[in-house]
Amino acid sequence: MRQGWGVFRGCVIAMLALICGCSTPKPPSYTRFPQTLIPPPPATPESAATISTAPSASTGPAQPPVVLDSNAVAPLRSAAIAPVATPSPAPNDNEPWTPIAIWCRSKGLPTPEIQAGSRAVKIGGITHFLGFEPIDQGGTICIHPLDRIKTFEPLTLAPTWPHPKILVLDPGHGGAQAGSRCLTGNRFEKEFTLDWALRLKPLLEAQGWTVTLTRTNDSELSLTDRVRLAETQQAGLFISLHFNSSFPNTQAHGLETYCLTPCGLTSTTTRVYADDTTATFPNNQHDAGNLVLARRIHRHLLSATGASDRGIRRARFMDVLRGQNRPAVLVEGGFLSNAEESQRINTPAYRQRLAVGVAHALE
Repeated sequence: MRQGWGVFRGCVIAMLALICGCSTPKPPSYTRFPQTLIPPPPATPESAATISTAPSASTGPAQPPVVLDSNAVAPLRSAAIAPVATPSPAPNDNEPWTPIAIWCRSKGLPTPEIQAGSRAVKIGGITHFLGFEPIDQGGTICIHPLDRIKTFEPLTLAPTWPHPKILVLDPGHGGAQAGSRCLTGNRFEKEFTLDWALRLKPLLEAQGWTVTLTRTNDSELSLTDRVRLAETQQAGLFISLHFNSSFPNTQAHGLETYCLTPCGLTSTTTRVYADDTTATFPNNQHDAGNLVLARRIHRHLLSATGASDRGIRRARFMDVLRGQNRPAVLVEGGFLSNAEESQRINTPAYRQRLAVGVAHALE
């Protein structure tokens, strides 16, 4: 009896040791810059109130926010594609703020429309958003050195397309993820983004691009899968197509183009997500290339459509951007929550103009 009890006890102890020895693997963590290199964020960062929404049958026209994939996209292996530009080094703590008008003139850039206390700045007539509010130093407007490095210095670069010219085009939403509801007509964002992509694909192919769509029909695809498709295609660029909504506010209108927020800067748009200024993601190696691509697309879309300029913006919460190992942007082609703009988006002719605008940007 005692011998049997001893054997049983030994088995129990062995099982407990085995269980305690097992641990759940930790999820991959993104690299972080030393805190000493990161300047403190401003007290009141500017944030857009626009929210991409999904249809709601229970509340009539009111629409709850679409829930994006909350799991961070794990860093993927880099494709054999060179970055558009080598990331600039972070400034040291003692580097002075830059008198931006003087700096722009020294680089042959247009003098920006800028004022102290406002993160919105117009450069060559196009709205950009800085990470920090400019300050007035003795009558001279100065910007933070990180804003000079991450917003103004990329403007000195010419657009450089990858070789071979491989692009993944991402029509946003699909399947049960319908996206925003059009204020005029019972149609949804997923229909318009797919039509936009199908119109754009042959235009780009005529320019020598190899184009792969993340979806070609009304199918649902995770954000992670969209990133992985770009990886398997060894794409040189990634462009995600969306339409905006600010419902129940029906006044907002215009175009927005997004890229990932560089490490150390505060985001233009956070929505309800935390904005960790110390985090860096795979796509941050293409900060300069992201901005060059975003600016070119945004400028040509404004020209093709005549829409209002809501600016080139930066965000960290978009999984479809931050896991990319290539320049990547997300384009919001207008507000489905605005009566006039949604009516235009609802017409094939306007969506063709959107396609032509992006195609011209990539010539």
